[in-house]
Formats: sequence, structure tokens, C-alpha cells
Amino acid sequence: MCGRFALGGDRDEVLNRIIRDRVLDAEDAEWEEEEAFYPRYNIAPRTRAPVIRRRQGAGPQDSSEHEINEEGMTGETSSTTERAEGTSTTPAQSRHNNMLQTMRWGLVPHYSKSDNYSTTANTINARVETILERGSNSMWGAVIQTNRCLVPAQGYYEWLTKGKSKVPHFVRHPDESNNIYFAGLWDVVTLEQEGATEPPKPLYTFSIITIPARPEMEWLHDRMPLIFSPTSPGDMERMNKWLDPEVSWSYELMPFLTSYLQGVPGQPFTIYPVPPEVGKVGNESKSFIQPVDQRKDGIKALFAKQNRQKEEPEMSTSTETLPETTSNKKRERSKTPESLEKREEGPSTKRAKLDTPVKTPASPRKKPQGSPKKKNASPVKDPNARTISQFFPVSPRKATSE
Repeated sequence: MCGRFALGGDRDEVLNRIIRDRVLDAEDAEWEEEEAFYPRYNIAPRTRAPVIRRRQGAGPQDSSEHEINEEGMTGETSSTTERAEGTSTTPAQSRHNNMLQTMRWGLVPHYSKSDNYSTTANTINARVETILERGSNSMWGAVIQTNRCLVPAQGYYEWLTKGKSKVPHFVRHPDESNNIYFAGLWDVVTLEQEGATEPPKPLYTFSIITIPARPEMEWLHDRMPLIFSPTSPGDMERMNKWLDPEVSWSYELMPFLTSYLQGVPGQPFTIYPVPPEVGKVGNESKSFIQPVDQRKDGIKALFAKQNRQKEEPEMSTSTETLPETTSNKKRERSKTPESLEKREEGPSTKRAKLDTPVKTPASPRKKPQGSPKKKNASPVKDPNARTISQFFPVSPRKATSE
């Protein structure tokens, strides 16, 4: 199946890539509703994307090509069935008749009365077996005759089941500058809206046809889109036949689609794992189409980072002049003669230094200011000074003895 694909860059890049693939003509390239398309690397169902169709392709309501019943089924008219095989235009002529138109992914049949999500979720893909089994008597019968289209893409995503986990893979052309083109069907419906003041706009939608996976692709999934490669001459012829609205269903389209059930050899593809973030519809990044091991946080980037870390110490010991930074200054200080002497000192030198007496630092207190005292100087007597014996009477014993 196909539930997610990529078509990134800007609109000019998208258009130029299609022209370079010789699917559109550069001189008269036309793109309807170009502004409605926002290039993305993660296009999901109900997202708008460009579709390639024929300019003169009539809608399914064109009675000259189909007889439409009340249920929207179609049957071929006599003018259609009488056509012989091999009357389609050449690829060169086809390019002048092709045009681009932005449509929404998930086909809404022209006879629908509402835009129901549950319905469009089942019409993002159209199984080729269902188309062949029911032919024109099916939902696809209303569009298979005239409303065939191509869906350009850089590649599509498929999830490989490994036990309980699923690993997303990206499938693209071997030359990443080339697109791949899915076979698709488109339709247009006008839905009435209650309370609307303006007339409703037609809604253009498309679906992608899927086929059984080719033998070399079965390891990834049992289904794959019907893909045309612009670098395969055989695919370019098939692409032209698919777009030609005058190619009849019975004589050409049925054998054409049946051949894909029998295994039509096609362009080999490049397939590789991609980041799991692509699984969320709202995520968007160009890295989604890049292999996981080539991302900035991938395996190759991890090894490259480790190699750079191994080379950094060797670069720091080189004689090249480094810019003067704080770290460089610290390195220079560590290489001064004083620091080298300290490194040369052994344990005995340090022990000798510890044995020497350490001077006690002076007291931080300030000494009182005044005249300094003179050494060996006799004190000066105060004439008013008195001795303590002058305050007491003389003892009688001392007086008689005298």
C-alpha cells in the first residue's frame, strides 16, 4: 500500500523536476490551484498534492463517453468500445496535453453527498484486483475510463514489521534528482453546505493504484504503488497510455493492468531506513528522506564525532600558536620556571621546609600612640607626691625606742 509520500522543496523546484522528467512541456506548463499546495516531505491522506492529468479529459459526467446510472456506475458506449488498440498519442504529443492540478488525497466520488473521513480513508488507494474484478460496475468504474492521472513523488514511505515494532523505510528512484510517478484516479464533486452564502467550490480528489509487490520488494511489504519511472522508455510509453482518455477499458486498459498482476519488470529502487519521526503526520523535515546513518544524529555522525575527539589532544600539543584565551593563559602559567622548580622538588625538600620554625605573625592590633619610653632613665619625682606612711600616726613603740 501507499500511505505516505514525499514531494518537498519549493513549488518551482517541484515543477522544474516534472519538466526535466519530460512529463510536462516547459513552454505551456499549467498548474491549477498552485497556491493550495504546500511542498512537504511527509504528505499524508487528506493532504493536498499536485496531480498530472490531461487538459481535455472530460469529467465522469460526460455523457459522450459514459452512460451513468443512479449509483454512479458507468458503462462504455459503442464509440468507446469500437476503438482499436494503438491509437493513443505519442509521449511527445502527450506532454503538450498534460497539466498540473492540486487535489486532495482520498477520492470522493462525484455522486457523494458529504465529505466523510471514513469514506476517504478507504479510498486513498485503489487495488488493481478490485478494479479488474468489478470493471466498470464499481465505484472506480465512474473514473477509470477518463479520469486517470499521475501523482509525482520523490519517493514513498513503507513500514517494515520487525516483531512488535515497525521501521519506516523510504523508497525512491536510484537517482535522487528524478521523481517517481504513481498511477492514480481522480474525481470532482460539488458538495452543498448548509447556511453557506457563497456557491460551493468543486472538490478535486485523487487515489493511488496499488499492485502486488514485485519479488524484490516483498521483504518490505506485500503491496506497492503502480509506479512509472521517467528513465525507463517502456514506462514512458505506459505512462502516456495511462493518461490518454481515449484508450478503451476493454481493449487496452484491462490487459495493461493485468500485466502488473503477472509481474512487469520495472525500475529497481533505492530503499533504506529513515527516522521514526516520519510516522507522525504533523512532523515535517527534509531529514525524513535521508538515510538514518547519514543524519547529524546518525551512526556515521557519531563515529565522526568520536574521531574528532581523538584528534583534539594531538592538536593541543602542537607548536602552532593558539589564540590568547583564558584557558591558554592558564597553560602558559603552568610552564613558568617557578612552576617547573616546584615540580622538581622531591618529598625530602618539602619535609625540610616543614621542620624550620615558623615566625609568628605580628599582632594586628595597633599600639597606643605616645612618646616612646627611654631605656635606663631615672623617674622624675612629683613634688606633690606623698608616701603612704604620712597618712597614719607614728607607733608608740617606735617613738620610745628613738
